[in-house]
Amino acid sequence: MKYRLAVLSISLIGAVLIMSSFVSRSALGLVVRACEINSTLTGSPYPCLKIVESPDPLSSYVVLREPADKERTILAPLADVPGIEDPRLLTTGAPNYFEEAWKELSAIDPRATNASRQNFALAINAASWRTQDRLHIHMGCETPRFRALLKAHVTEIESGRFTDLKTRAGWWATFHTADDLSNLNPLQLVADGIDGARSNMENVVVGVFGAVLPDGQHGFYILARINKAHKSRGSAEDMIDPKCRL
Repeated sequence: MKYRLAVLSISLIGAVLIMSSFVSRSALGLVVRACEINSTLTGSPYPCLKIVESPDPLSSYVVLREPADKERTILAPLADVPGIEDPRLLTTGAPNYFEEAWKELSAIDPRATNASRQNFALAINAASWRTQDRLHIHMGCETPRFRALLKAHVTEIESGRFTDLKTRAGWWATFHTADDLSNLNPLQLVADGIDGARSNMENVVVGVFGAVLPDGQHGFYILARINKAHKSRGSAEDMIDPKCRL
């Protein structure tokens, strides 16, 4: 019986991977579903790296290499959450996927020797700029471009409230002193802290960067912008070096 289940599981996963190789906005959802089924049948999360289940279905998630780019590591919910614009993510008690992703630093490729809590970074795309209709958080390290951006504005960025950095791209930023994200939900902070964000989440890009300030404070920069408000466009991938080698 176990052998038959294993064969069925492998066949299913093979079919899903073939399907996901096509350009499809549902490819990631198919892969996540395959991981869930395989975990149930065989105890293995393959083709995902890890599956974490919670009594609250919305809080369950997987960690995997992005189907279209095996260099990238992402976290995605098991539940069918289309993206950052899902209203459930802004309700009281909503899961904090950024917190879970922050705990998964070890999921980055072991060869990523530069990965540390200080430069670990997470980012999520706006609905208007993503390729998949399944929420996913990109995991890696900050790119030199965004490291320089934050460094250039370090004296302007306030703690506990968002500052308009007056950049062409329209970035807003804040800094929170903390050792982890257990009490910081970036999506809710952006929705509440940037004018117009809550009603326009489908156009919001969010990045979270671990940092140590010149005075030694450990914490997180939260960077966000509303794409629709600016001609300049970009993606979460611009913020993240998936191999932590840059």
